[in-house]
Amino acid sequence: MAAIRVPTEEMAKHVVNQWFQELQDRGIHPLPSMSLREVTENVVASLLDSLTRPDWKDAARLNLRVLRFLADQLNLPLEQSLEIFLRLRRHIVRALSLLLESASEAYERIETIWDEGVLSLTVHRQTATQTALELAHRKYQALFEQASDAFLLIRLDEIGTIVEANPAATNLTGYSPEELLGMSALKLAPVEELEKFRDALQELRQKGHVRRPSIGVRRKDGMMVIVDLSATLLFLDGDTYALCIARDVTEQRRMQQRLESVVTHRTKELAQALERERYRASQMAVLAQIAAEALEAVSEDSVYQAAANALKEHLGLYNVALFTYDKDRHELILKACRGAYEEVWSPIYRQSADVGLLGLAVRTGEPVLVNDVTRHPDYFQATPAESATRSELVVPVKLHGEVIGALDLQSEQVDAFDEQDLQMAQAVADQVAHALEAIQNFNHVRILQELNEQIVENLPYAVALLDDKGNLVIANEQFCQGICRRPREEVIGRHWKEIVPDELQKSLLANHFPSLDEAISAAVHHRQDFFLPEVPYGDVWLDIRVISIRGAQQHRVMIHIRDASLRVRRIYQLETLMAIAQAMESTYEINRLLHAILTAATAGPGLGFNRAILFLIDKTEKVLKTAMAVGPLTAEEAYATWARLAAERKTLWDFLREYPGDEAVRQAPLMQYVQDLVIPLNEENLLSLCLSRHEPIRVANPVNEPRLPEKLRALLGDAEAICVPLVAQEEWLGVIVADNAFSRHPITEESERLLRLFASSASVALRNAQLISELKESLEREQKMREQLIHSERLAAIGELAAKVAHDLRSPLVTIGGYARQLQRNPSDPERVRRNIQIIVDEVERLERQLRDLLDFAAPKKPRLKKVNLSELVSRLAEIHRPSMEAAGVHLMVDFPSEPLFVMVDEIQMERVLLNLWRNAVEAMPEGGTLSVRLWREGDFVKISIRDTGVGIIPDELPNIFKPFYTTKSTGSGLGLAICKKIVDEHGGQIEVESTVGKGTTFTITLPTTTM
Repeated sequence: MAAIRVPTEEMAKHVVNQWFQELQDRGIHPLPSMSLREVTENVVASLLDSLTRPDWKDAARLNLRVLRFLADQLNLPLEQSLEIFLRLRRHIVRALSLLLESASEAYERIETIWDEGVLSLTVHRQTATQTALELAHRKYQALFEQASDAFLLIRLDEIGTIVEANPAATNLTGYSPEELLGMSALKLAPVEELEKFRDALQELRQKGHVRRPSIGVRRKDGMMVIVDLSATLLFLDGDTYALCIARDVTEQRRMQQRLESVVTHRTKELAQALERERYRASQMAVLAQIAAEALEAVSEDSVYQAAANALKEHLGLYNVALFTYDKDRHELILKACRGAYEEVWSPIYRQSADVGLLGLAVRTGEPVLVNDVTRHPDYFQATPAESATRSELVVPVKLHGEVIGALDLQSEQVDAFDEQDLQMAQAVADQVAHALEAIQNFNHVRILQELNEQIVENLPYAVALLDDKGNLVIANEQFCQGICRRPREEVIGRHWKEIVPDELQKSLLANHFPSLDEAISAAVHHRQDFFLPEVPYGDVWLDIRVISIRGAQQHRVMIHIRDASLRVRRIYQLETLMAIAQAMESTYEINRLLHAILTAATAGPGLGFNRAILFLIDKTEKVLKTAMAVGPLTAEEAYATWARLAAERKTLWDFLREYPGDEAVRQAPLMQYVQDLVIPLNEENLLSLCLSRHEPIRVANPVNEPRLPEKLRALLGDAEAICVPLVAQEEWLGVIVADNAFSRHPITEESERLLRLFASSASVALRNAQLISELKESLEREQKMREQLIHSERLAAIGELAAKVAHDLRSPLVTIGGYARQLQRNPSDPERVRRNIQIIVDEVERLERQLRDLLDFAAPKKPRLKKVNLSELVSRLAEIHRPSMEAAGVHLMVDFPSEPLFVMVDEIQMERVLLNLWRNAVEAMPEGGTLSVRLWREGDFVKISIRDTGVGIIPDELPNIFKPFYTTKSTGSGLGLAICKKIVDEHGGQIEVESTVGKGTTFTITLPTTTM
């Protein structure tokens, strides 16, 4: 099948092309539709293919029906359609003969399917056509009978016989259907309209169609109606007919006439309105011109002049003038004038605001309209030339409610101005005020812009402004030359990547900063600011800020670059000084401190001097003595030391932590050289002068300085040296002498400033060390004295305690002795023996209790903590002691929550605290009362409240109740509450008391909870 498919499609295309060419040769032009041709080619190809198959009869019938349907789409009459379909058949037979290689077989197969298919399709088509004709006839009849327009079918014979008329025609003409049928159509034509009807008939015969609007038709009653007539020429059964359709437009014509009358009247009104609108347009033109020229105005005078010119040009006024109001002088000053008084009023014309219509408008702040100035009492004629004025309109010019001027319009005619003129003048005055404000604002903005440009240009740091595409809009000289190293003309307008050096961008990345590209992109797209501090760039350090500037309509990015080198150096210096200060503060040993001070002065990471000598004041002898020296004595020693340190790469902290020991310091060559130096404290000495002035002294050439000791001059030589005083709180401590004898580095102002700051810290540290040394000595003396005092106080306390114990023990012992002797004297009285023995037992128990309290207070046991539910403990103790309390007339009430309240306590000690407080409460209620015990949780604590209704404690005694041996009871030891407080304190808790005399006392214990 694949081998036959290609030639079949080519043959089908050839068949269709030949068939369409024949159609065109016969004058049949199918619609130019490529889809019809393509579909026909596909169907013919499918038909040829099916006719070559074994089941060609069944396979070809469907394709033939489709092909016949496509032929019908040409919309030709049946006979012509069959003819052209037969022509297509001949072309198909030729193509099939080539495919079957047999003309007879091809003809037979086509003949077999063609007649059957075409006949079937033709019968179907005739049936469908007949059905369509019947349906069309019914539709025509319905349209003809029910149409609202009159339908008349007229045979075009000598009289124009009416052969058909619909109901609407009878209504239009007033004739019945019987009267109309057979009647001459000329009877319906009025005499005056006959010529129009003849013209219409002639045009109908020529063109086949005619239309005559608004033509008269005579009714049966003689009245004439106006109709819109249209007629179409028809040929039926050999005769010629005219189908006429008439629409009654009589009422429409009457309405049209009335409308024309209204239109004529309205046209006059519109003409008058047009004239008014022309004047209004002139007023609008004035406003538009003023607005346009105000936009271009650069000064206030140009605004006044533009307003005067526009009013004069468009409105043709007699005179136009604008004034400003001088509030201080209460005068109106002429700013612009156009018209009759242009030559009369000089440019410096002034008028008092107290006279004239101008003054009235300015004083009241309201417009003044006078259409006959000769009758107005406030009218003021400044010059004789103004006598021609008859009408005047004055409008104050206001800005933010304040009068700043006036607009004056004058006319030589009476009643020249109306309300519209007033509104127009008010609008002009408002425009002038807004334009003046805009110019003031513009000038203010221009001044600010110039000021901003000057500020940006004179800023001590680099500033550049980028647009949202990264192009430079503004850049000051610092940015162009200092950062980009280019002239300004090569920077402005270019993209930042083209002019910012790569060195700066690489430095950002090398120091783990965001790239400049990332920062600018984030500022543009995400409105995010960036601060990139202390970026190294060449031999300087830069602070770079990328700032997003948010505008109402446009977005900008500012690059702000400041030289941070000085700050970086200062920070490094301060950090160095801070490290030195911390190192010095970390030791209070004098020798270690002195070594740290001199090491900081000479170490490379520190102040970096070659060597330093520290002299301290001997207050007894009033001299300066060498305390310590650090550094090399000779150049060879210096070079060897520097080489060793370069290999070790020590930090400042490494230097400061090292201390070789007192002996090693004393044996150093430099220290050996200067250790015997003693310098008197007098003004002739340079070091004494340095101390008295409290400021460093630089010595340019020490060897030639006579105020230095000879040995020190020889040591320092000709290298520059510096002396720095050590002074703390106005107290002289000593002097540091430093130099750069071997490196020959100059001692700069910066070095001197650092050394001064260093000396301040060193002085404080040295003074602190001296004070601590003195304090240690004082503390040692004080410790000895304290031990002696404690020993004395202990002996006194023992005596007092012995007296107290003896007093407390004496009473029960006396009682026991008395009753024991009674027993000895009367042992035979059983009742007396029992009573005396009970008293002796009670006194022994009291004595034991007092001794136990005394022992517990003197040697307390460490609490053995465990997790205890305080609610259960209180509940258990309440059940045990409730009967004894009730026997004493005390009602016990216990309140605690349902959930457990766990605390870490020594259960036995806490039991003792509770029972002691309960016992005291019962004793405080000799006549009975209520004891309330309440437990609750409060945050991370559990609280116990013990409240009685007893006699209370007087306020003066409350501060003392927890003190040992303090009691208000005759038989108390004074240790019960003291022991309670001690136990609670050892549990990390707190005990508080509140009391009111006559009402009772409340003790509150607070203990920490546990989550164990």
